[in-house]
Amino acid sequence: MNRRHVVLVTYGEPPTPTYLAQLRYSWRILLGLTRAVAPIPAIALPVIALSRARFRNRLWTAERYRSPLEPITLAQAGGLAAALTAQAGDADWRVHVAYEFRDPLLTTLLDRLPADEPVDVVPMYVADSAFTHEIARTTVARWTRRSPGGRPAPVCVLPPLDEETFADLSAAHVAREAAARGAAGEGWALVLAAHGTLLEPPRPIETGRAATERIAAGIARRLSGRFGRVQPGWLNHVYGGRWTEPPVDEALKRVADAGYRRVVYFPFGFSADNAETELEGRIALRGEPRLEVVHLPCLNAAPEFLGALARQLVETARASGMAA
Repeated sequence: MNRRHVVLVTYGEPPTPTYLAQLRYSWRILLGLTRAVAPIPAIALPVIALSRARFRNRLWTAERYRSPLEPITLAQAGGLAAALTAQAGDADWRVHVAYEFRDPLLTTLLDRLPADEPVDVVPMYVADSAFTHEIARTTVARWTRRSPGGRPAPVCVLPPLDEETFADLSAAHVAREAAARGAAGEGWALVLAAHGTLLEPPRPIETGRAATERIAAGIARRLSGRFGRVQPGWLNHVYGGRWTEPPVDEALKRVADAGYRRVVYFPFGFSADNAETELEGRIALRGEPRLEVVHLPCLNAAPEFLGALARQLVETARASGMAA
């Protein structure tokens, strides 16, 4: 039986607000991502890392927040393994978890896998960008170049799920979760949130904005009859220039100003809950007291989502002739 490895990859947000864990995470993000897309002087890196770690430590502690990303990712790995076995049980699928900016790093995990067994790396992000899939592609390319003696079996970084497929999954998820909470109808607005990006980044990069906007539009089309209004919003930072509009706080204000008092909030731009989907959303929602809010989870380990990922992996494997 052919053995094939699958590696689910996320940023690797620390589960707790512990200062040292947040500092190491912030430092790795600055070196491995931020500095690659923005011209930050080397002398400023320690100051920024210390500031970010201190801010997250204080905020998470004050809000009594713990990130669910790690247990969710592990649950996704278990569910995906079961889906792969159900769809293509003639291959020996081994599903692993690695992180971009926290141990175990993707390169560390790749070092442990047999060189003669193929590996599919699955970045667990919604849209392809310099901040998502490109990180894994760059990491794998560098790792392959330094791999002693080469590697007879390939390491492939999969693209994100097809946009229409993800919109289908998200719309069905929202419809089901909202109905279970009695949150649908003309009196309800739906706010779709995603991570924002600079409109004019300092270096020419793929920001993923266009793909994210298309997915939002796809979800809105599918759910237009279930809500009185569908409003996109962006979870933006504040530095570096002009960001995507409207930011989430403004999106919520627009909904309230339009007369809506009941809102379903869905962070569609993420495949798993984390500090941005939960904590940043909580803070933004708290800033608009006129609204009664139902805050939906991300797709997380939903069987339909993992089934779609499994189909993508099986198709990739069969196209390569390595899993019949």
